[in-house]
Amino acid sequence: MGLAQTSFFRMSRLRRFGVAGLIAGRVTRVIAAMLIAPQLVSMAAATSRDIDLQYNISWGALNLAEARSQWQLQDGKAVILGTVKSEGVAALFSGFQSASNAEIDWQGGEWRPAFLSLSRVTKSKQIASSVHWSMAGDILSDVQQPPPDLEEVFPISDTLKQDVIDPYSATMRQLDYIAGAGKCAGSYAVYDGLRRFEMQFDTVGTTTLVADRPYSFDGEVLHCRIVVMPKGGHRIASSWHKKPAEDRQVNVYFGRFSDDLILPVRIEITARLGTGVARLDMTQSQIPGDASQP
Repeated sequence: MGLAQTSFFRMSRLRRFGVAGLIAGRVTRVIAAMLIAPQLVSMAAATSRDIDLQYNISWGALNLAEARSQWQLQDGKAVILGTVKSEGVAALFSGFQSASNAEIDWQGGEWRPAFLSLSRVTKSKQIASSVHWSMAGDILSDVQQPPPDLEEVFPISDTLKQDVIDPYSATMRQLDYIAGAGKCAGSYAVYDGLRRFEMQFDTVGTTTLVADRPYSFDGEVLHCRIVVMPKGGHRIASSWHKKPAEDRQVNVYFGRFSDDLILPVRIEITARLGTGVARLDMTQSQIPGDASQP
């Protein structure tokens, strides 16, 4: 192979790999948003429990990111710490890190938000937000740094911030519903300090997952579908908000563990060029008890 052919081959390979990296980065950010927000356990009856979860995010054979979520639950209060960081190709071409810190309370027979902070760092910018709720469910403080650029994102009116909960409370309410009814159903008005959206849950049915990684879950699961409907704060330049509902859905598979603990063990987002998958790492996570049938 001549010098010119060798150079062309290398450039062609870099271009293909670069495009793959950029696409992988986008898939990572979508799944990361789902993980950093709705991490998940049905804990209404628990008085004290600590849980440490790790999810490995991939796109085909490429490893994209690692997501961790630490839960401390005691006497009707949950403190949740979450992190997501890109790896491999996604880190090379689209570096991404995000973190969350949340507090939610069990009040009046349901989970309600008290505090949520989010931070996100990419190669091009840093964004942070924090929201405090009152016991009555009103927003007491709402801070974004830097302030939203309304030339880049859709505005969120004050009306859209009324009667909203954080993503953690929404998912915890749904998991309590799953624990009691054995299925998914419901819609929630959600605000995370940066975006306002609706989360709609529906049941697909029960199925059996066969472990496709040495560390992934194997067994019977409840397959649910989540459709995310943007209401404000999302990017104007993105075509995501224009897509039909079926192109904005997330497939989540819930496994049941001992002591009525319910966790999503697999999350899938299908894009035009493939499917991004987040798998619960059963070897690295600290989960009380062993998996059992839903």
